[in-house]
Formats: sequence, structure tokens, C-alpha cells
Amino acid sequence: MYRRLRFFCLLFIGLSGAYSGTAQDLGNGFYDYGVACPESNDRGVVATTGADGKNVVLAWLFDHRGGYSLLSVDAASGASRQFDLPFAPGDAPYASILSSRNKFYGYFNRNFAEFDPVKNAFTFSQKAFDLTAMAFTEDDNGVIWAATYPNCGLVSYDPGTRQLINHGFINTEPWMQYPRAIAADAEGWVYVGVGSTETQLIAFNARTKETRKLLTGTQRLKGWPSLYRSRDGNVYGTASMEEAGKQIKLFNGVATFTTEAFKVVNEKSSITGSQVLFHKKFPDGSMIQNIDFRLRELVIKNHTGEKKVNFTYTSEGSLVMAVDLASTGKLIGGTTFPMRFFEFDPGTRAFKNYNAYGQYNASVVFKNNIYFAAYPYGALVRYRADQPVGNNAGTTNPVVLGADKQHVHRPHRVLVLDRLGKVLLTGTPEYGYTGGGMLIYNEKDGKLQTLADTSLILDQSTMSMTALDDARVLAGTTTAPGTGGLKKAREAVLYLFDAKKLKPLWQENVLPGTQTYSDLYKAGKYVYGIADSKLFFVFDPVKRSIVYKEAIPDAMGPVVTVQSPRVFVKNPSTGDCYLICRKGILKVNRSSFKLETVATSPVKIEAGGACYNNKLYFISDSHLCSYQLN
Repeated sequence: MYRRLRFFCLLFIGLSGAYSGTAQDLGNGFYDYGVACPESNDRGVVATTGADGKNVVLAWLFDHRGGYSLLSVDAASGASRQFDLPFAPGDAPYASILSSRNKFYGYFNRNFAEFDPVKNAFTFSQKAFDLTAMAFTEDDNGVIWAATYPNCGLVSYDPGTRQLINHGFINTEPWMQYPRAIAADAEGWVYVGVGSTETQLIAFNARTKETRKLLTGTQRLKGWPSLYRSRDGNVYGTASMEEAGKQIKLFNGVATFTTEAFKVVNEKSSITGSQVLFHKKFPDGSMIQNIDFRLRELVIKNHTGEKKVNFTYTSEGSLVMAVDLASTGKLIGGTTFPMRFFEFDPGTRAFKNYNAYGQYNASVVFKNNIYFAAYPYGALVRYRADQPVGNNAGTTNPVVLGADKQHVHRPHRVLVLDRLGKVLLTGTPEYGYTGGGMLIYNEKDGKLQTLADTSLILDQSTMSMTALDDARVLAGTTTAPGTGGLKKAREAVLYLFDAKKLKPLWQENVLPGTQTYSDLYKAGKYVYGIADSKLFFVFDPVKRSIVYKEAIPDAMGPVVTVQSPRVFVKNPSTGDCYLICRKGILKVNRSSFKLETVATSPVKIEAGGACYNNKLYFISDSHLCSYQLN
């Protein structure tokens, strides 16, 4: 596993972009250094025919605002047109479909939309009732169907009557539902497959509005169902791709269970898919060989060969997860959608950003190393700040040290224990599961070990950690399950972890009712903490009791709340500890522990935080910003 992950990282390293910015003075000591990664992510790409029979490429665009526009690129020339959404930007396209009538459909941010590539316009838009579509299909009458997240809603749109119908929520569960599969049979029944805590297949009669649940008891599995429409008029599927579910025949609202392995045979053609939909083939037989939204390049292949054209689009940049400080004095961080990591030189105000191995949620600096924790692989990535990025003289930088997608799928914290030579990574588990674990990497021999929640705190995940000494760690949990999972724990706890014996020594709910301890910081003999983003507290690890607590003032709070928020930032020059809040900056009075207002920010703050040369650096959406301390 280690060699495979390391090789994967080697393949994906490369300079993505470099540019210098000019600091914009925002007033009151605040500065904006610009966008760390000035790129957007595609959320569904299709090749089709536009006006005058020309080949065009359509793509939903996504930046820190969410889905914000639709891009149309002329395949021959690269000429680009960007179309504003007929509704406010936000959320994200998680599925789309190009219909048999050559209309492109999306449903996100609670709105359903139709785009006509021939008319070069959105030709229908209407507010719907659930958040976003997770799957689309087209029935034999040309009606477009969408299954929605998070409540398993169902809507249909008839292009002939131009009527959008809300069919309501067709399945109820105590967790967020991901209806990632949908298909319609020849009799007009629509089938929806839901994951991932416990799968379900639901049949819906388009004429009578009858709803049937087709899986019961042990037929419901972990994972993701799959469905497809066959040319024989039936729908075929499986209860779970991950759990090796057997093939199920679906027709006229009835499920026939088989002992055969699921396989796709004689599928009825349909151009639809998730957010990674990439339909390459144009009606004339030419193909998209490659499309690169970083370089803004499109390569088309036809019978005469390949042709590369450049296209353009506007972007406000990808969301930055957090910022950290390397030993070299450079600011380091990760972005998401697209997933990059960047370096910023405060002296030259120059950015460099690179391809990244996933979404760098959390980080910790140790000597010349920065350890990143990456979603969705649950991976530990080591970056050497004193070495160039890339493959140089046989050395790969960064390098993936290991991963455990099951137990730390979405990382929240990474911690180095120098004397033990261990790096700890914690987070929430895979989609649909409850209770996250701990990935432990041994620097001396490169070995990995994982502790499940059953060896830590059952049905909870470790959200925060701070070292008390060479081997003991104070940790805080969250009751939140993995994405789409079932919440089981009643309240979060603080616990003391022995990194030598690899087991908790003590645990307690020191603040009854708390659901998440999002950050912890060792300050002398005490530990500062944040509970549920709105409460600051001081904990005595010897007496194991709370010695002070104070609500974050409404005028400043809550504190930043990203996946690894970096609320506490220390000024190494003075030893003062600052709190990064959504609306400004607070400081802890070291004598009384009272929170003191430092400054109100002119921009919203999304994530912390590092201090360098008496400046507090933080993130505002896609921008790197700072505050000059007195």
C-alpha cells in the first residue's frame, strides 16, 4: 500500500501556476494578498452540438461560491461564452444530464435549470423543494427525472408542457440520503437507489404516484446501489456495489432478486452522470481528447488528427481550507475544487500552486516538514519545506506516507510526537459510517497502524488534539458521523490518550451537551478549548476540570468552523494566543483568561491561521489575508 500511494503522488505532482500579487490595504491593519488558486472546478462536461451545427463543450463551473455559471466552448476555435445562472450561485452540481432533445439539465442550490446549446441560453428555471439532484434520468416519453439530496425527493420535468412537478419525499431515514442512482422502466415506473448508511431501492409509479420500498432487512447493505435501464424495457440493479450485492431485475414496480453477479448488459444509451460526468463524443464522431481547466486548454481528436485550442473563463478562485507556516517563512495551504496546495512568499508576495493529493484538510509543522492530512483518502502527506516540489534527483516532494480511507476518510487533525517518532492523524470515517479512528505513522520504520473508534471513543470521532507531554495527548471528539451516517452518541467528550500504550486513559464529558470540541491548544499548564464553535474554555489536565469558560461574543463569533479550523494562533514573539473568529480576532488574557477584542475584520474569515513577523494570516474564501498586530 505504501509503495502504491507514493507512486500515485509522484504522478500527480506538478506546478499548476505562479503569480505575484499586490497587497490590498483593507484598513484597520487588515490586508488582502489575493487569490491563492485562481481556478474553477468543472462539475459535469458534455460534448454536443450548438448553434449552426457547431461542436461545443458545455461545463458547469464551480469556485469558492459553489456552482456559479455554465461555460460553452466552441470546439473548433476555443471561443468561449460564460452564462450566468438564472438563480444565485451556491451549492454545487452533483449530477447532470444531456437529454435526447439536446438540452442540458442541472439542479442545485434548490433550483432546476434547462440550458439550450443551440439557443445559447437558459430556457427554463424554477425553484424546487430539496437542495440538489444526485441523479438524473430520462424516461421513454422524454420526461426528465431527478432524485434529490438530502431528503430523497423526486421531481420530474416535461419539456413538452414545460412543467416541473414536485413528487415529494419518497423515502425517510434518520440520516442524510444520497440517491445516487435512478432509472425508469418501459411501464413508467421510476426506481431510485439510495446510499450509503443502509441502501434502499424505491419504486415510484409515475401515473398513480404509488411508492414502494423494495429492500427489507438484510437486503439493505452498506454502500451505493447501482441502476441502469436495459433495452429490453427492464431496469437492472444491485443493492450495493461495495458489498458485492447480487443483480436485481426491476419491472412494473416489482423486484426480482437473483443469485447472479451484477453486470451491465445491453444498456439503453443515456448521457448522464454525477459531478464527474465527462461525455467525450460529439454527434459527428469527433472526440474530446482532453480538457484542462487549469491551463484552459481543449484538445479535440477526429479522423484528421488532434487539435489544441485555448479557452477562457472567469473565476473567483477555489476555496482555501487553511494556512500554515513553514520553517522557511513561507505560508502553505491547501485548496479544494480544484484540489491544490500553494506556497506564498510574504517577502515577494508571490504565489505558487501545485496539484495536490486530495483536499488538505489539516496540517502541522515540525522542523522542515509539514504533515498534511488529505480527504477523501484519509492520507498522511509529508512536504519538506527545504526541498523543491516535484521529483528532483530521485526525491519526491511531497510524498504520501500512508492512508486509511475507512477510519479517517475526512481528516480533522494531525499531530507530531517527536520523542516517540509518531505522527497521529484523526478524523471522521467513510461515508455512511459512524465513529472515526486514528492513523498512526512511525517515522523510524515507516509502518502504519490504525485504531478504530472501538479502541478510542465508541461512535465518535476525534476532532482535536494537543500534546500534554512526550506521550500523552488530550483529545476532543465530535458526535458527528461520517458524511451521510447515523449519529449515535449523545454528547462529545474530552479524553486523555497514551500514545505509548495506544489507548485512552480517561474520558469525560466536561461540558454537558457539547457535540464537538473543535480545537485545543496547550498554554502552559492549561489547555484552551472551543466547544460547539461558540464557547471558549480553559481546562486543567491535572485536576481534569474546567477552570474558566466564556461565550464567544456575538459581535465576533462563532469561531472559524472549517474541517480543521485552526482557531488558536500563537504569536511566537510575545507568547500571546489569539482566536480566529468569523467576524474578527480575539486574544486570551493570560492572567484572567478573559477574551479581549483585538479587531473586527472587514471581510468574513473562513479559516485560520498562522503568525509570522507579527502578522496573523487567515483565509477569507479563496483569498489569503492578514492582520498586522501592534
